[in-house]
Amino acid sequence: MKTIDKIAILCILALAASCSQKPVTPEPVTPEVKPETRTLTFVLPEIVLEEGEEAPAAMKTAWVAGDQIVVHGEYAKNQVTVTLGAGDISVDGRSATVTVDNLYPYKREDCTSTLYASYPAALSDNLNHCFFYSKFSTTNADLMAACNSGDTFQFQRICGILSMSVEGEYDGFLLSTPKKDALGYEFLQVKLTDKEQIFTQYKGDPVIEITGTMSGSEILVYVPDGTTFTGGFTLKMSQDGDYTQIFKYTEPVEIGRGAVVDFGDITDELEHYDNPFSADVLDLDTDGNANCYIVTEPGTYKFKAVIGNNPLAYVSDPADAVVLWETLNDNSEVVAGSVLPSASYAEDYIIIHTPDVLKPGNAVVAVLNEDGNILWSWHIWIPATDIQTGSYGNIMGTDVMDRNLGALVATTESDTQIDVLSYGMVYQWGRKDPFTAAGEFNSETQATYAGEAEEVAPGQITLAEAIAHPRLMGHINNGDWINDPNNDFWNELEKTIYDPCPPGYRVPNRTGDFWAGDLSAQTGWGINATAGWLKIGSPAAVFPIAGYRDDYSVGGMAKVGVRTLYWFARAASDAAGAGADLRYDKGTFKFGSAPKARLGSVRCVVE
Repeated sequence: MKTIDKIAILCILALAASCSQKPVTPEPVTPEVKPETRTLTFVLPEIVLEEGEEAPAAMKTAWVAGDQIVVHGEYAKNQVTVTLGAGDISVDGRSATVTVDNLYPYKREDCTSTLYASYPAALSDNLNHCFFYSKFSTTNADLMAACNSGDTFQFQRICGILSMSVEGEYDGFLLSTPKKDALGYEFLQVKLTDKEQIFTQYKGDPVIEITGTMSGSEILVYVPDGTTFTGGFTLKMSQDGDYTQIFKYTEPVEIGRGAVVDFGDITDELEHYDNPFSADVLDLDTDGNANCYIVTEPGTYKFKAVIGNNPLAYVSDPADAVVLWETLNDNSEVVAGSVLPSASYAEDYIIIHTPDVLKPGNAVVAVLNEDGNILWSWHIWIPATDIQTGSYGNIMGTDVMDRNLGALVATTESDTQIDVLSYGMVYQWGRKDPFTAAGEFNSETQATYAGEAEEVAPGQITLAEAIAHPRLMGHINNGDWINDPNNDFWNELEKTIYDPCPPGYRVPNRTGDFWAGDLSAQTGWGINATAGWLKIGSPAAVFPIAGYRDDYSVGGMAKVGVRTLYWFARAASDAAGAGADLRYDKGTFKFGSAPKARLGSVRCVVE
């Protein structure tokens, strides 16, 4: 009985609960959206022309049979590609009317437009929900988009156009800007409705170079709305796949949507272009970056336009490069271009050309900004004989070159006078740029040169002046060349950005016998003042008695044949640099110091 009573009570409670609830109304079923068939008219943008003016060839001004337009509503899966036939197009070509099936309008409360169109269809890239957006897979084309007003689509241009023409046997071109401005995007999405127009709604990764092939003389580059080339642009023309000519425009260029900026025929404004990526251009900095590079074979060479030995410190805003000056290291006449005919700047590289038959000598190349100011400079060393490196009894604590920095030949141990070409170049302590040494044996006459003349400042100079004027010598009596002393321009711990030695070498540290208090007591010591050399080590390293410069007058050396000065990487003080100060006339051959403004020799050692 108790069990039956429990069941009865549960049934009564369940019935009561059901009577207290409201009836459940099923969710309404959205009726299936049915596709529509509509007769649509597509109208090209109007081009306003002055009397007698022709429409730009770069702009589409008439529909032609075969043109394809994408029309979509909410979903990309329901978009329709419309192919125009000849009978659909108006007499003037500006409009085309065609009946289109399977349209799914996209209705919203915030606008009355329901269908959206993109041209050309091949570049339309709508994915999933496209709503009122039109997405394109590139921007370098005459892109157009539209929303409907009833059954009419009034197209609008998305891009502006840079136009020019070139005559000649060219197969392609590359357009870029010195400021690496965005010339376009990997994709572009625009929003066009009857209530809102955004011509750069979403942008993909920027494109900083635009390439194209030549099928005639015309060059057209399409760029998105509001594109500005802040520093102008460069156009490189290729022949047989190699860029050979360049057009440079240095003023800002702004291109609005639907506008054409036409430079006309630029053939006569093309210049020769050194392509740093050509297989014929050889790398000088494969072993590292430096302020000096050695060239031993004729050819075309390149090296990165970076500051000293820092591979990441690119020179800011370079525009061109020049051969600043050159010397044959003697007193013969120097014809400009005989050592290094030309230099140029391209794509973060300095490019140099040697003569077909190499001419031994030294040259300095400088990179300039748009105003012609020097930003940095490099020493190009072309020796007459191969440079050797040896330990010479470890006289400098590591392997050392067989000649002075800039010397065209090594100094030889002989009873006859040494070759003047073994003197090399001379340097103020801590500076990267060379100056010429003596041009005659045991003479204080400076070696001849062609190009930028030397200058002697009335006093000390700044670091900025030293960089911008590599031919300018600053000085103060028995002191430094710079007005703000820096003892780390060269240092013992590491090679610095101001070190004058080529890749793999540096100004020496104070290790080894060469920096001893008395060189004449060291192994292998010897001197021949008549022949103009001294030696140390076993086997012996031979050094010219090259003199130095400290009268700071243009064209003068001092004490050639009786004294010489070899710099060491450490500063002795704010006023003096440390080095081997060798004085035959005073019988002293020892480590010491000299004013930093003095110009002495450098014997590079292996890093």
